[in-house]
Amino acid sequence: MARPRADTGNFPKEPHSVSLKGSWSSFSSNLCRLSRPSLALQHPLPRESDAKIPHVASLAYPSEAVDQEFILSNNLALPPSFGSAHVGETFSCVLCANNEILPGNASKTVSGTKILAEMQTPSQSIPLDLHSAGTQEDNQIGPGSALQRIIRFDLKEEGNHVLAVNVTYTETISGDGQATGGRVRSFRKLYQFLAQPCLSVRTKATELRPIEVPDETGGPYGRTTLMRYVLEAQLENVSDMMVVLEESKLLSKAPFKSTSLNWDAEKDSDHKPDNPIVNPRDILQVAFLVEQADGVQEGVEDLKNSMKLDGRVVLGQLAIKWRTSMGERGSLSTGSLLSRRRVV
Repeated sequence: MARPRADTGNFPKEPHSVSLKGSWSSFSSNLCRLSRPSLALQHPLPRESDAKIPHVASLAYPSEAVDQEFILSNNLALPPSFGSAHVGETFSCVLCANNEILPGNASKTVSGTKILAEMQTPSQSIPLDLHSAGTQEDNQIGPGSALQRIIRFDLKEEGNHVLAVNVTYTETISGDGQATGGRVRSFRKLYQFLAQPCLSVRTKATELRPIEVPDETGGPYGRTTLMRYVLEAQLENVSDMMVVLEESKLLSKAPFKSTSLNWDAEKDSDHKPDNPIVNPRDILQVAFLVEQADGVQEGVEDLKNSMKLDGRVVLGQLAIKWRTSMGERGSLSTGSLLSRRRVV
């Protein structure tokens, strides 16, 4: 759960006229994320019961058009807490700068409200682009209203993340109908949360017997040897939610080409296979046939140099895409995957 730290500002002893709340609306001072609802639970009572409580009182959404005996309703519920943030997902939330001046109070006004945000990852600080949450484009907010901005950030690192938000505004105090001038005020809030891995990837490369083909380049030996490997990967769901794998692709490095040996191997045929579902702590095995392409000269010199240097070659990178049960997208890419060191 995101924990807001104490805010600081130019006037610590005087309350601010603007407050900051990160959520779908201004109902909570905690940081709540967008796109993380769940189906509301209900506990239906038996229709024939001695209890005096009506059956419809136990339903989340009474309707004759849907099955009312199931524990899951067709309503979406907002999460009670921040939940888990996973590497590969897009972190989204709405920042609300609320004008706390009561309507009808003419002695104080707020203008020029601005929100700035940055994400502090374990390795760097990244300024964030803020997008308007509605039709409001200017920074003028009247009493009781709010300035809303949406931020989106792709989580690519594990570890602690800090969302740092700065709010600046001009406060004008009037007395006897005369404005005494405005002063610029600002404060800063920090929201800390932990980005955890969703999928754990373990790989193994096995070298196959190479094949010999005629040398079309007119080399001195008349034949050339093409290397072949099988790359296996174990994808373990280390999160607390179910995911549906949409794609597992090996982005091979020249001069290699890859062929999928998985559920999507026959996706061009008339039969469309179902995407695999990976429950928490489940492991899915995927494999790829990696072959040196015939007649491709790109990367051949690098391949020969790598074999001479340490007997290992770069096969490519594994790219994985998934969706959660509520349709949220996630993706990750591994580093360069190497073959085993050849023993001469």
